Amino acid sequence: MLQRIQTLFLLIVAGLLISLFFSKFCYTPDMVVKYTQSGYLIAFIVATLCLTITTIYKFKDRMVQMQLSILNILILIGFQCWIAVIFFREESGVAFSITAVFPIVCAILTAIAVKYIAKDEALVRSAYSLRKAKKNHKGFFKRKK
Repeated sequence: MLQRIQTLFLLIVAGLLISLFFSKFCYTPDMVVKYTQSGYLIAFIVATLCLTITTIYKFKDRMVQMQLSILNILILIGFQCWIAVIFFREESGVAFSITAVFPIVCAILTAIAVKYIAKDEALVRSAYSLRKAKKNHKGFFKRKK
């Protein structure tokens, strides 16, 4: 499981998402807002974190892993769009932290993981087709009894 590069990308995504629980979302001159103070943001974080961890543990079934990753990318993009809506609704004087771009970074890392999962699947399928072709091959120089 940990020998594959896509698992490392997904672990980085999980780490970034876990860090959102402990970081600040935005600052105002008199107040600090955390991610844990909004139900919608918590829902997005928990959903994407659960999908990421499930994707990591589905390493034996690469097609399901790819589908879960693509679903996770879509949810992460929705999460980033929700943050953008909050950003454009706020009045001036509000400063967002760097963690506000973590969902799009996570979506990019998950897309890279999908690329490597697809490469693994192609490698396994080509090895299977070679094994199948070798099994069906009669051999030219085989002796007859």
